[in-house]
Amino acid sequence: MRSCVGNVSEIFASVQGEGEHVGRRHVFVRFGGCPLRCRYCDTPGSLDPGPTCRIYWPGRREEERPNPLTVGELDDLVATRAAAEIRAHALALTGGEPLAQAAFLAEWLPQRSVRLPVLLETAATLPAQLERVLPWIDIVSADIKLPSNSGETARWAAHEQCLRMSVGRDVYVKMLVDDGTDPAELEAGARLVAAVDDAIPIFLQPITAGHDGRPCIRAETLETLYRRVAACGVDVRVVPQTHKILGVP
Repeated sequence: MRSCVGNVSEIFASVQGEGEHVGRRHVFVRFGGCPLRCRYCDTPGSLDPGPTCRIYWPGRREEERPNPLTVGELDDLVATRAAAEIRAHALALTGGEPLAQAAFLAEWLPQRSVRLPVLLETAATLPAQLERVLPWIDIVSADIKLPSNSGETARWAAHEQCLRMSVGRDVYVKMLVDDGTDPAELEAGARLVAAVDDAIPIFLQPITAGHDGRPCIRAETLETLYRRVAACGVDVRVVPQTHKILGVP
């Protein structure tokens, strides 16, 4: 049987800048291609599959490999990159949308050489694909997309399905906020999480402009939104994109 091939945008190591595990050193595999077109996307270069994968090695050395990559080629690259790290906490799969390549992930993850915990960063809109790869996922970082700031159609049912099947793992939710966020949508997302499991933490993540981590939300708006979410009986926290503030990938 012919092996799957995948499109990978980048492989690198950095501190995790978002969510529950912020500040921990992760080895990142950024997949190319995403079915969504969020207005605030900060990785537009990975929205579509690209012709090459860029690998960032220690000492600022960079390398490019042609896409697509076989499972074996990706595994060799990730294993070599991870070997250069000291006490990396997890292997982070990001994008784009990794679940858009669920068949490739389902072939690679069971046989991967790097036995770090696997963190999946996903928009949580593809429940069938999530179910296919979930046996090899330890941490689920699920975005709930709010139409008022993403510009995307609401996908409440898909978000709920993804969260329900993730219960029992280390799972957390991110909801991005700015001055244009509709509080009613934010509350709907919080109530959805509470209905699934009110112990799932929700991270309100200010949308930023440019690469300097400057938030697109006033302090008073952020406080108001925080109060609206907290009133839904959930564990809510405000955490910005710390990697942008630090100026790291």
